[in-house]
Amino acid sequence: MLEVAVGGPGALRAVDDGYPRPKGDRSSRTTPEVAEEGSRELAEADAAGPDRVANPGYVLLREGEVVGRAHQIGDHRVAIDADPPGPGKFTTGLKAFSGPRVQMRSSAFATAVRQVTFRDGRDVVHFDPPPGSAAEARLEAIAASPWKRVAYPVAAGLGRSGWAIAVIILLPLIGRLLDPVLEWIFDRLPEVDIPWPNVSFPQIPWPDISLPSISLPAVSLPAWVEFLVEYSKVWVPLVIGVAFAVVAVRHSRRSRTIKESWQSEQSEQSEQ
Repeated sequence: MLEVAVGGPGALRAVDDGYPRPKGDRSSRTTPEVAEEGSRELAEADAAGPDRVANPGYVLLREGEVVGRAHQIGDHRVAIDADPPGPGKFTTGLKAFSGPRVQMRSSAFATAVRQVTFRDGRDVVHFDPPPGSAAEARLEAIAASPWKRVAYPVAAGLGRSGWAIAVIILLPLIGRLLDPVLEWIFDRLPEVDIPWPNVSFPQIPWPDISLPSISLPAVSLPAWVEFLVEYSKVWVPLVIGVAFAVVAVRHSRRSRTIKESWQSEQSEQSEQ
């Protein structure tokens, strides 16, 4: 059983007594006051909704034992077979690329968890989101509509390639808008004449090598190739987004298949 608890420090100490405390708090065990504070914060977080905790951290549990913890959610990959962090310590390795690991994806500003996935080789299993969360609503919407099973991952893929769209398309547009403003500012700045020293460097007589000229044949590209080359700044980010979406759809199908096999195995064991 793998679980991820997300919330504020007080709420996380209710499930993990070793979660780091603020500097100056040297208590090594949960006192009734600390437990009451954590329970109150946990109740407030439940009332506000699991996606509304400011700067939430998380604790990764395996069979109730702490495997990893972090002070803030993010796009992390935590190895579940690595040595767990000691009391009062955070996990330092959050970029595991191999072995059994738990992968977390968060929102752009790390304020909400979007998806948690267990990965081991080719096995991919998505965690069940907590009741009442935005992730649960998204999962129910995907399950209710075959069209959304494709549209939602495509939108997520395009969102993950948004940095490419911003860099390739938006930055040149912003530069064009700022050029007149910067030119107006530079025209009104006073001219400063700095007497830079005149340094004469020695001249090196490099040898003159004449290379043979190769006449390459003229190649005429098809019209559709010229179109792709001319508008590469538009379609390249879209291709990146679609590639992310295809991978997300495949992982979602594989996750459902593995979960169904686990459920069938559990039902067979219960019948026996």
